[in-house]
Amino acid sequence: MEPKKSTFDISRLLLDTVNTYEETADAIVPDTFPDLMRIAAVFGTPQLKDDVPQSGRVFLSGSIRMTVFYVPEGGGLRKLDIPVSFAHIEEAQDINERCQLFASCRVVSADARIMNSRKLSVTATLCISCQVFCPESLTLTTAFDDADECLEILPASHLVTLPVCACRKEFTLMDDVNLADFSRYSSIAVPRAELRLSDCRLMNEKAIIKGDAVLHLLAETTDGLLENADCVLSFTQIVEAEGMKDDAQLSVRFAVRHLDAELRDDGLISVGLGVSVLLTAFETLTLQTIEDVYHLQHPVQIESRSIPLSSCRLLPELGCEASETLSVGMKIAQIADVTAVTDRLMQESSPLCLRMMVCVVYRAEDGCYYSMHRAVQMPLDVPAAPETVRLQALQCRASAAVSGEDSIVLSLSGRCSVLAQESLTIRDLTTLTVDTEACSPTVPVSVILRYMDAGERLWDIAKSYRTTVDAIRQANQLTEDVTNTQAQMLLIPVR
Repeated sequence: MEPKKSTFDISRLLLDTVNTYEETADAIVPDTFPDLMRIAAVFGTPQLKDDVPQSGRVFLSGSIRMTVFYVPEGGGLRKLDIPVSFAHIEEAQDINERCQLFASCRVVSADARIMNSRKLSVTATLCISCQVFCPESLTLTTAFDDADECLEILPASHLVTLPVCACRKEFTLMDDVNLADFSRYSSIAVPRAELRLSDCRLMNEKAIIKGDAVLHLLAETTDGLLENADCVLSFTQIVEAEGMKDDAQLSVRFAVRHLDAELRDDGLISVGLGVSVLLTAFETLTLQTIEDVYHLQHPVQIESRSIPLSSCRLLPELGCEASETLSVGMKIAQIADVTAVTDRLMQESSPLCLRMMVCVVYRAEDGCYYSMHRAVQMPLDVPAAPETVRLQALQCRASAAVSGEDSIVLSLSGRCSVLAQESLTIRDLTTLTVDTEACSPTVPVSVILRYMDAGERLWDIAKSYRTTVDAIRQANQLTEDVTNTQAQMLLIPVR
């Protein structure tokens, strides 16, 4: 018998990984710079250059600009910029050039070690996340052509929410931003950016994206100090969203590919920001399949396949916060900089937690700069505990204040969006053959009286005796909504 098919276009997630590893490089202090005495603070700014899906794998490469502030032998503060290259490969079956790859790179911590007065070694802990989606047509058997009246079919219905379309787009933000009281600053030492979504709408297969690029700029002042000079760059982008319906449930993720910020003589900051955005459209689908089949007169042969799926749902935005008091053992004159970078989502903890890698740069009472690193956990109050939770976006604010003479109170607060996933497997019948030359064994009686345990399916009883569910219901005066037995005696009519 020929199967009748229904087809759904989906976007299957082939790869979803987060990996953290270290990149290390040695550097020589230029001849025009004084000798090294002590490392004050280290920052790492990643730049993703290439991310390409290939046959069975993805390839990523780029560089990290390591900014090292050090104290020379004569005192003061000097800055070194050291480039560190990186390359990363992830392998997964079925990846090809048609796939949509979304990758993001974050430096979760940076460090430097003095090897001698003219040489140092820098280390960046790089966190790389990769998602690969592949367009796919999901074909399921819903019925069979030319099926006779003796063929009994048990249909099944599955209500699932699946990604039906995923596309990655890129855009560049270039603008000049005013810096308040710019005469106090000599240069931008370390630029960082956080992208925040305010609105996204689908219209005629285009996505209208509105948001803010929050620039966290560590600047050097004219008197040799380090200060934060933050500003906001608002943007509106219209990108192609091929295959996405206007009423689809939409997920938006950003990744910074590169960032340049330069302080000009007129006080404006020239900003160049490269952005990747992943748009994922979700739809709730009703998938009709055949769970089981048998023939009243002849044996049947069936072939089936198992289709693994991951049902998704976007949870309401969650709030998160954490605080910690850090003792530094010296009097603090100034908090120069506080950064918090997401390390990973801790699935195994209860409740779920985001682990944030925090770096605090402060100036002591003696005028020298120091830095402190901490891993801080921010609990997430997820309403219902799904099988898997994937972080979609996080807006985090980190601040620090001096407490007493030698302590820092660190505060983290944020809003995050997460995607809940639950795995399921659908059985799909692909072929059905009725052996008309062979007959099922006949039962010499027309009615069987049998005691049934509670919870037995009428379908399984009917199949084992080569009768129908409707015949059992009629013989026992059961309503159509009854599908399972109670602990009872049943009359089973047998053909």
